[in-house]
Parts: sequence; structure tokens; C-alpha cells
Amino acid sequence: MIRYPKGVEVTEQPLEIRCRRTIRSLLTRIIELYEAIYDRYGTEGLELISEVSTRYGRDIARRAKGDGGDWDIERVALFLLRIFNNVPSAGEVTEFNQRRVAIRVDMCPYPMRNVEICRVHTCMEEAVVKGLNPNLDYEIESSIPAGDEFCLHVIKRR
Repeated sequence: MIRYPKGVEVTEQPLEIRCRRTIRSLLTRIIELYEAIYDRYGTEGLELISEVSTRYGRDIARRAKGDGGDWDIERVALFLLRIFNNVPSAGEVTEFNQRRVAIRVDMCPYPMRNVEICRVHTCMEEAVVKGLNPNLDYEIESSIPAGDEFCLHVIKRR
């Protein structure tokens, strides 16, 4: 932490409030960067976001999985939920079994306004799922940026 000059006292907000605001601010900055990339570079910008998101997801999966074997669908889903719960969001798991897990998200934490940007951003989640078990598929069946009431993230067995 950076110390203030002598004689200057500042009342700090509680850590949970500072973190929540900082995360929200960073998520807003990310979406603004995405939109700027898309506005300037169009389809090539979307490809760049997709490449970076996919690489990031693969790295997360590689570190999580280590030298172990493929994870079952429930373990993959619980890991993805841990990722989701690192950002401010609201929702619930609506299905949770060996064939399919569905995660309903009622509020986009970024907030995304463009469905194309949403698709390339969520390449990260797809790469995490595939990296933990290549026999699973990841799909967004409904999306707030596409005009749906909520996002529905689905992991399913092929």
C-alpha cells in the first residue's frame, strides 16, 4: 500500500467495498477496450479478442488440471462457477447432472451490449471447459446482449 504524506489522514472504506468497486471498474474498462478494438478493427478485432480469450482460458485449464486426467462434468462446472463468482453477478444453477449443467446469469457483470463481443469474450469459458475435458461442450443458449432476459451458460456431454 502506498503511504500518505505525514499529517494526511484518509478514512479508508472497508476492503469488501473497495474490492467490489475496483472489480466493477475493471470489468467496465475491459468492455470499453473490447468495444474500442471492435470499433477500430471490426472482424479482425473480434478475432484478436477471441484469440486472447481462448489462450487465457487454456492457460487457466492447464494450471488447474496439472498432470491429472480429464475432469467430470460436475467438477468442471464447479470450477467454472468459482470463476463466475469472482466477479459481481447474480443467478443460479438450474441443471446439475452428469449429462448437462446449466448456469443462469441474470446480470452481465461487464456489462456487455454487443452479442458479437460477448461471443468472443466467452471463448475463455469454452477453452476452460475444453481444457479440463475435451469431451464436453460449452454453449451460451441465451444471452442478455442478444436481447434475452438472462444468459444461460451450458456445459454438456457430447
